[in-house]
Amino acid sequence: MKVSEPAIAYAPSPVQGLKNRLLMSIDETDDMEKLQQCLELLHEDSMPGIYTEVEFDEVVRRAEKSGNATEEELNAFFQKWGL
Repeated sequence: MKVSEPAIAYAPSPVQGLKNRLLMSIDETDDMEKLQQCLELLHEDSMPGIYTEVEFDEVVRRAEKSGNATEEELNAFFQKWGL
């Protein structure tokens, strides 16, 4: 009797799939500054721009109340992460 391996579809784990997509994106860019920012982000203890639900609701409320942000306000916001 001939024995064969069962036909199971092997798929990469979600983490491996994400790593593969990251590697493809890295391979597609030559932007040194962007790559450096990505590297620094991966080594951070926390992710920038992550809010609790309460914090996010407050940010949205203030944004809706204030109207359009000035260029200075936008620059100050993004300077927190060196962007």
